Amino acid sequence: MQHIPQLFTADDPPRMGDTTLTEGLGVPLSFGHTYLTLLVCLSGSARFTLNFKEHVVRRGDVLLLAEDTIALLKRRSRGFKVFFCLMPKGFAAEVAYQLPNPLFIFLHEHPHCVPDSDDRPLIEGWLAQMRDIVKCCPTYRHVMLRNQLQNLFLKIAEQLPATYKGSRAFSRKEMLSWQFWDLIGKHCTRHRDVKFYADALSITPFYLSQLTKAFFNDTAKGLIDRQVTQEIKALLSYSNLAIGQIADELNFVDASYLCRYFKRQTGVSLSRYRLQGQQEAGQA
Repeated sequence: MQHIPQLFTADDPPRMGDTTLTEGLGVPLSFGHTYLTLLVCLSGSARFTLNFKEHVVRRGDVLLLAEDTIALLKRRSRGFKVFFCLMPKGFAAEVAYQLPNPLFIFLHEHPHCVPDSDDRPLIEGWLAQMRDIVKCCPTYRHVMLRNQLQNLFLKIAEQLPATYKGSRAFSRKEMLSWQFWDLIGKHCTRHRDVKFYADALSITPFYLSQLTKAFFNDTAKGLIDRQVTQEIKALLSYSNLAIGQIADELNFVDASYLCRYFKRQTGVSLSRYRLQGQQEAGQA
């Protein structure tokens, strides 16, 4: 899989698999209706920006991305691949129920976890167990996945001071950029104009584009269009909706305009992209 995995609706079950994230290169990553995303690097390396801070991710490293985490994949090696676990809000809440509060503060400030060398074999064993649960345990899969994820997070928590407190504060520009990306995730299916988001942030469209150029190296319109494109890809990949229904779902005036928009953004037609996805699924 090369594209960005997503949950189609907030009611979807957790989803797991492997991906190269090739289609996410150079854009803020979005995983659809996922509330919490866990990534484990399986091979290769990559350079990410997580909430405006640079991180080099290597084999065995763990990334935990909340729905409001701004994650930008800036560079990847040829062999880069990650295991992903996409968690909807309800399931994430079940996992978090038994976890200590200092862990949440730590993961918010440190979404990139680098295991000690002694712990890396444990990560590999944990991954093997996760794959086995998905493949072989349909009856108790839900509770087993929940427990397995809790074990991983509690292992991280064991290494923290019991009274760990966060300290980093974001600048106003960082907060505006963070809020803009959050608004895109919530409203891009209905609003594709920059003015809507600038008005919501009480700033001008020009200033908003200045911020996005500084923090995302792209225009505000470019970021909106890329997120809308991801939404279209998700509907093509994970639903059986007809093209006209997708146009209605994403507030396009008609299917013809949706087709032109997608072709302009990706260089391929809607039908060709859907066919490619079906062929990949058939080979998996």
